[in-house]
Order: sequence, then C-alpha cells, then structure tokens
Amino acid sequence: MKKLIGLTAIVILFSLTISAQGQNQRQGKRADFTPDQMATLQTKKMALHLDLNENQQKAIYNLNKKNAEEREVLRAEFQKNKEQGTPLTSDERFARENIRLGRQLAHKNELKKILTDEQFEKWEATNNFNKKRGNKKIGDRQGIKKGDASRKQYKNRS
Repeated sequence: MKKLIGLTAIVILFSLTISAQGQNQRQGKRADFTPDQMATLQTKKMALHLDLNENQQKAIYNLNKKNAEEREVLRAEFQKNKEQGTPLTSDERFARENIRLGRQLAHKNELKKILTDEQFEKWEATNNFNKKRGNKKIGDRQGIKKGDASRKQYKNRS
C-alpha cells in the first residue's frame, strides 16, 4: 500500500514537472517574422483600426518596414551582447534609451504627417492605452499589485 501511494506521488510530481516545462518553452518562443512581414501585419492592423486609404497604407507600410529593420539590427546587437555576457554601462543604457525615445518621436511625427487629425487622435489614444496595459502586464508578471507596497510597509507597525 505504501509503495502504491509513493509510486502515485512520484508519477504525479513527474507529470507536473513535464507539463510546467512545456508551458515555459511555449511562452519563450516568439514568432520570427522578417521585417517585411512585421511591417505588413502592423500596417494591416492599423488599416483596420484607423480606416486608412491606399496612399496612407503605402506610406505607413514604408515607415513600419524601416522601423522593423532598425529593430532587427538592434535586437541582433542586443542578442550578441547577451551571449557574450557583457553588461551595458549606465552611459550605454542612457544612450540607447535616448536613441529609442528619439526614434519614437520621429515615428510619431511621421504618422502625424500621414494620418488625418481624427485618425492620429485615435491612434494616439490606442497607443497610450496599450502602453498602460503593457506596464500593468509587466507588473503582474513580477507579482506586483498596485498599492501592495504601501500596505506591507505599514502592516508591521504597531
């Protein structure tokens, strides 16, 4: 009887371990689209959401393709540094962040030229919502909930 219970426990633990490993492997995989494919998908999503005309779609496709190619180069550079195990200095991190923000501003200005005022406002509202949603997801992954830190801080005081 004890052997049966022990064997059952081992089988259950083994199956849980395998299933957890399978989930981790699926979560880590990202679709490896080419910059052209990424630009096409982004443009189609924007066309559906913002009701773009043909000229706008072509201009936004070119903009998205240029951005996707730049991201691909940066991603390869980041991956190379990660494999070599060389951490970035604070100055390098500052420079990267500064470049990223500059590219975001340029992208926003280009979109402003391409889109109508109404379309741009709709894009900006959606973009801000997604940024907030993304930050919330990051916090959820790290196990941080809004307001938890302050409650924990005062909980132990008597």
